[in-house]
Amino acid sequence: MDSAERADDRLSSVARRLEAYLKPVFTALATLAAIAGTSIVALIGVSVAMRHVANAPLHITEELVGLLMTAAFFLALPLVTLKAEHVRVSILVVNLPEPARRWVAVVASLFGLAFCLWYFMLCLPWLEFAFERTLKTEVARLLMYPWMALLPVSLLLTMVAFAIRGIAGPPALTEDASRDRR
Repeated sequence: MDSAERADDRLSSVARRLEAYLKPVFTALATLAAIAGTSIVALIGVSVAMRHVANAPLHITEELVGLLMTAAFFLALPLVTLKAEHVRVSILVVNLPEPARRWVAVVASLFGLAFCLWYFMLCLPWLEFAFERTLKTEVARLLMYPWMALLPVSLLLTMVAFAIRGIAGPPALTEDASRDRR
């Protein structure tokens, strides 16, 4: 084993240890995302019931559902990225030899990192604007910047997840993908 392979193994080992430390944090965020999704269903249910029973729907439903939906997406994104469970068409990747599959994972991670960095840079001025002016939603008068702060935090954590995936490589093929490959 030459020094380049040893350095790659050490880097991969560090990435896997970092993944082990961050997985509980990402899982907690994904749990919050599930709670947000459940809250969306409950909120819409209450609003519909109020509309039919009392002829007075809950007035904050639309704003709160939009905020909760955005929060759910961005809270779940780091774990989905870490586990490489994005929606994808894997027919090509599954049929590639292992070294090529590794390079595809690295390139995919680099694209993901670039996108997250670009989006992160775009959302910072937006967050700063909302914070400086203490923007609130129109109907419920909820402060916007706590909700908006989820975006850069999620993007940073997602960048870490993309870096881990790029260094440690993709997770092992699932049973379904292995069966498809045969």
